[in-house]
Amino acid sequence: MPENVPGTPTYHKTRHANSNNYNSHLLISISHSPNQMAIARIRSRLTSAPAQPPSPMPNPRISNPSFNNIHVDKLKNIPEFDVPDDMTRPQIAEVDYRVIKSKDKKAIQHMLDSAVKYGVFRIVGHGISPEELQVAFTEAEFCFGLLAERWSRDGDREELAWSRSAMAAAERRREVKSNEQYLMFRQKMDSLANKLEVIAKDVTKIIGSNGGKQPRKKIKENETRMTIFKHSNSSLQPHTPRSSQTPRALDGSKRDSAAFAVGLHIPTEFGEFRLLSDEGPFTFRTNPNSIVFTIGEQIEEWSYGEFRSAFGEINIEPDIKEDDDKGAYSVELKCSPSNLNDAVDKHEGISIYDQIIFIVIVVIVYNLFSYLLSS
Repeated sequence: MPENVPGTPTYHKTRHANSNNYNSHLLISISHSPNQMAIARIRSRLTSAPAQPPSPMPNPRISNPSFNNIHVDKLKNIPEFDVPDDMTRPQIAEVDYRVIKSKDKKAIQHMLDSAVKYGVFRIVGHGISPEELQVAFTEAEFCFGLLAERWSRDGDREELAWSRSAMAAAERRREVKSNEQYLMFRQKMDSLANKLEVIAKDVTKIIGSNGGKQPRKKIKENETRMTIFKHSNSSLQPHTPRSSQTPRALDGSKRDSAAFAVGLHIPTEFGEFRLLSDEGPFTFRTNPNSIVFTIGEQIEEWSYGEFRSAFGEINIEPDIKEDDDKGAYSVELKCSPSNLNDAVDKHEGISIYDQIIFIVIVVIVYNLFSYLLSS
């Protein structure tokens, strides 16, 4: 018998013991080596028909172009779903003080657009350093107590009303006038107010000179008023919450703001500015490097409604530090720069000039026709 060839099946012939020769069944067992079994499995996979892919799901965005708009609107109405802040929050202009002073048209227009639409914009590069702001309030804590008649508390915030006339009246008291800490505080506040007033005049001059030929209404020049706020962490005053979580304009200061053209707001630390305007209330972050300008009702009246007035305030939550009750401070300065009236005078002057030119042209034309007719 020849030897088995490796890898070929081997046949074994046997008979059942209880079967006869004619009814015997041949049992053939086929055995394969492990390599042959693996090859057979691979060959079966390669030669078998590929599996059918799953049926594609219908795409409603393709079949219905309005799918996006309809369903996005529905998502916005779900209480738990909120549109990202960047999509819904007004884009308040932030312009560099030095750039607008150089009469950069693009920066000025950006500032004016924000003032017209929201009644607010931000000025950076103003030249008042955070360190200067911090030093300005070194004696503030003492003077809050010394000037008790100018002091008030609203929840976790203390307020001191400052004006040049009020300080002059306070100095009639001997204990105030001779106090060195008060004199240092007064000097620092005067310096800060002067710097803010200069910035306010430069900005309102730009507003006045870039308003085109629209009619303007003169404003009343009122004394500058500054409010100094001391902010404490709200957890330190758990039983005296603020009277309102909305800007103080809702409690009556809106009437006061009618006496001012612009408001300037600057903090000593990072905080948020809470704004109330015709677009609704919202907040945005602010810091010592940025002055927030709000348009007062005087400019709204001056521009016959072209600019919107807005009302707001800075809120700061300072860190709680052991044995440290310094808190954080912010300043709100309201003023009525007289240069806004210069734009009114200029507009009126142009109107008179135009009238004179018109009269001269009419006289010349009349004389010319008279001469032609007479000849």
